[in-house]
Amino acid sequence: MLILQVGEQPSRRNQDWAALEQQGIQRERTDTLEEAIAFLELYEFDVVIADMDFCRKSGFDLIRGIRLISSVPIIGITTSIDPRVKIAALDMGADDVLTQLCGLDEMLARVRAVVRRRFGHAQSTLRSGRLQLSLVGREARVDDIPLRLGPKEYLLLEFLILKGGSAVSKSACMAHLYGTDEYPEAKTIDVVLCRLRKRLAPYGLADAIESVWGFGYKLTRPMVKPPLVREVAAEARNQLIAA
Repeated sequence: MLILQVGEQPSRRNQDWAALEQQGIQRERTDTLEEAIAFLELYEFDVVIADMDFCRKSGFDLIRGIRLISSVPIIGITTSIDPRVKIAALDMGADDVLTQLCGLDEMLARVRAVVRRRFGHAQSTLRSGRLQLSLVGREARVDDIPLRLGPKEYLLLEFLILKGGSAVSKSACMAHLYGTDEYPEAKTIDVVLCRLRKRLAPYGLADAIESVWGFGYKLTRPMVKPPLVREVAAEARNQLIAA
């Protein structure tokens, strides 16, 4: 996932940022509404985490300003325990508001919740035909068989499943996998896709991800009935055991 953090909270400590990275989360950080708007115009963020106490403008102005130009989910962070602050922020367009004492685990759970709802997923287990992906466990399955994926392969599959059948650009994929600061070579995303397709091939899903010429990728129409014969499924399980 790709997060825009406006202000210092919640990850002002190095260990907090390391915890986010371990969850496959890329983060861009800024301190002002103007910078936040500039980033939102350039990149497709999954969620904005807004420090309502840190920014030069009030947290309410921050939420209002973002809502004028984007429908991206907003989670506000505040030191206030006054329920009126949360109520006002929610009424202005925030999707959730947390207090400063909120731990990273809870914050991440709330991030997963608002992101999955944004794309129409009711649960943390995402399904697309025979593919199943757990946002909590960060694992993928095909026909209930575990699918061994590298970290970047998982992130790409997660992004595509979250987006459903919508096409996503190569630049959006790169930002979600590597962040916005330093991209690797443009062909790197093609290499990740090639590896992902090879992982899916033994299950008859090599064509599950379609290349959109001149733009990017998308998931093809889900196949509900498994085309695998029993022998192929058994071979896939044997490969997992041998590895």
